[in-house]
Amino acid sequence: MPTPVRNLDAPFLVRRERQDGAATVELAAAIPILVAVTFAMLALVGVGRDQVLAQGAARQGAREAALSGDDTRAVQAAKAALPGGQSAKVTVSQTGGNQVKVEVDLTAVLPFGARTLTIRAAAVALQEPGPAPTPAGP
Repeated sequence: MPTPVRNLDAPFLVRRERQDGAATVELAAAIPILVAVTFAMLALVGVGRDQVLAQGAARQGAREAALSGDDTRAVQAAKAALPGGQSAKVTVSQTGGNQVKVEVDLTAVLPFGARTLTIRAAAVALQEPGPAPTPAGP
């Protein structure tokens, strides 16, 4: 008895509804979401960058305050550690004994008119004994 031959093309011959353009419509709906997520990620990267800058500025200010004992020089050192155009509020305080604490508050502006964030960083250093070093001049 001969074995029946199965037609493997039969399932593909079934008439299907037309779906021309469905992928285009789905992509058109997804693109704004992808763009919004991309901008949100860029904003988060910017906030992280500002946090690192604020921490570095606080560390630099604390180091200067520990070496010189002069609050004005510590504030100048902290502000000099920030890139140009970045404004910051720098506070220097004594924290019991021979420690000095420098706090830096940066204002981060988020894109597209979103609210601003205040980024805070602090660094503590032990004051160095001995006379303050003379600042290097030109």
